[in-house]
Amino acid sequence: MIDLPFRQVHLDFHTSPWIKGIGVDFDPEEFVATLKKARVNSVTLFAKCHHGMSYYPTRIGLFHPELQRDLLGEMIEACHKAGIRAPIYMSVGWDEYAAATHMEWRQIHPGTGCFVGPAPREPGWRWMCINTEYRHYVLAQVREICRMYPVDGFFFDILMQVEPGCLCNNCVRDMQEMHLDPGNDEHLQYFSLHVARHFMKLAEIAVHDVHPQATLFFNSRLRIDDVPDAGMPGEAQYFTHWEIESLPSGGWGYNHYPLFARYLQTKDKPMLGMTGRFHRSWGDFGGLKPLAALEYECFRMLATGARCSIGDQLHPRGRLDPATYDLIAQVYRQVESIEAWCTDTKGLADIGVLAWPIGKGTGPQQEGVNAKAALEGVLRILLESHQQFHILDRSADYSQYKLLIAPDVVLFDQDLAEKVRNYLAGGGALILSYESGLDPARKGFALEEIGLKYWGAAEYTPSYMGFENLQGAVARDIPPMAHVLYEPGVRITLQGNTLTLVPEVEPFFNRTWDHFCSHRQTPPNRIGKSAMVTQRGRVIYIARPIFNEYRKHGNRVWRLLLRNLIEMFLPQPLVKVSAPTGAEVTLLRQALATDRPERHLAYLLYYSPERRGDQLDIVEDIIPLYQVELAVRLDRPVKRAYLVPQGEDLATTVEVPYVKVIVPEVRGHQIVAFE
Repeated sequence: MIDLPFRQVHLDFHTSPWIKGIGVDFDPEEFVATLKKARVNSVTLFAKCHHGMSYYPTRIGLFHPELQRDLLGEMIEACHKAGIRAPIYMSVGWDEYAAATHMEWRQIHPGTGCFVGPAPREPGWRWMCINTEYRHYVLAQVREICRMYPVDGFFFDILMQVEPGCLCNNCVRDMQEMHLDPGNDEHLQYFSLHVARHFMKLAEIAVHDVHPQATLFFNSRLRIDDVPDAGMPGEAQYFTHWEIESLPSGGWGYNHYPLFARYLQTKDKPMLGMTGRFHRSWGDFGGLKPLAALEYECFRMLATGARCSIGDQLHPRGRLDPATYDLIAQVYRQVESIEAWCTDTKGLADIGVLAWPIGKGTGPQQEGVNAKAALEGVLRILLESHQQFHILDRSADYSQYKLLIAPDVVLFDQDLAEKVRNYLAGGGALILSYESGLDPARKGFALEEIGLKYWGAAEYTPSYMGFENLQGAVARDIPPMAHVLYEPGVRITLQGNTLTLVPEVEPFFNRTWDHFCSHRQTPPNRIGKSAMVTQRGRVIYIARPIFNEYRKHGNRVWRLLLRNLIEMFLPQPLVKVSAPTGAEVTLLRQALATDRPERHLAYLLYYSPERRGDQLDIVEDIIPLYQVELAVRLDRPVKRAYLVPQGEDLATTVEVPYVKVIVPEVRGHQIVAFE
């Protein structure tokens, strides 16, 4: 397994041929001095950008017409002399020069029959088809670079075909030769996957034949699929590691990174997180995010067992911006001080969340209820409840988890139903919601263990959960009233010994244009015929898309309800902490090595994103927490607990199975080590 550097920079350099003076201010010594001052030990350098410009003297592509030096070669040489790793960037799917000179290489949209990309008089990137001669053009440059330079690695960007697939002449011809139907979206999707993976195989051969130790990563492949071979695991053989490009302010948001990190934690490869220094997103010249935001994003990576990468964009004249690297230095000095506690770590989890496909090729979606919102909803609830969890596809070993959650849209085919049935028979527990657990035809539940009869859509929307007279664990901290659910649900009836945990309260009637009451939903009226939350043995079912509901509306009652339901099956979670819901707590185990003991590491993060501007979450202020009570469930005695990197010992209290400490202060982030 490769050892990725902790402190990386991804240095964009998409530079128009209309700009003069490319690289004229580049000074190799100043370049590496700036990087070293910022504690950067790996920087991704550009060979070919989205404009199709090459930054080395290529005989195959187009050497940037305004560049008078081998910029790539000088950068690599300077970095290597300074002990800085220098993987190489290559744009694949976007190439403006190739698009302008070879229209026959462009992708054709299957819906419109037009070229994929912007309209003719709009700026933007035009999509290239890697099932044309363009593939050979790119690979020829890869082989050229491998002959010319000492290669540490390659970052291949924008490796994707339009959804569900390109319909250029080459793709139509080759599909027909494979007895596939270009008019069938499933066939198109299958062929598109074949095209992408064929390129990966050829690129892997081109690089590793010359530089067998080089790292390889193919970007724009990030997705989750419940059928592993159709997702990232099916192409893992071509990757040396995983990278998660996730700029929270650039459209990804703060839910994106932890969702994919909690999935890739279950895959056996090193992981690298990538954010950016930009106020908004890539190419935001003059935009610099606050220190607190960059800290939060990098320490989130470390807290999931990943290394850090910060995106920047080099000015066309070739000089790094000093203010940018002053900012990066403030974060990377902190990262450097704790690296010894971040090597060979593995995230621990009590809870496994079953995933329905999201990302590239998301599968069936319903209006208002979809897989991405379901996963983000469960992510938010579990983070805010300080639970330890992984996102799972069906290749995972479910027996590792004390509880499985199937959020909203996870249909159970025969194989998945059998796997979950065996998991339950082995003592596991299951929480499902809405259509999760139904067979693929949505005719009924695939597991008898759920103990319900499915009747289709619920009669009333919105409707209510009746907590007026409920007591006990399920109702803890929830105000005793009828709480509204805004999204449509399903109608069920109980079978056998299934219990109603929370009843449905029906409104007087559904709201229509000629039949309504007050400003919004019709008020609650009576206990209904269909239950809202049921339990049969170690299976709990919720008859509404509760996770979509929470992602969309943020009603704290639903987080409290899920917390209570989880605690019914998981009374002793891995971690307990007296911290606000906005705090994030993760537990990792660091493997034993010759120079260190085995230890557990609890990461505490408390940063507060605020919605400012147009759909932009900003992290600027750090609000410290004091005297935080932390309890960790451990399977062996603890010799020492202490703060990292301060080294300050903490007094421990053992209350089996927990070891408890008081963390005196959390100022943004704090690690507690248990040895």
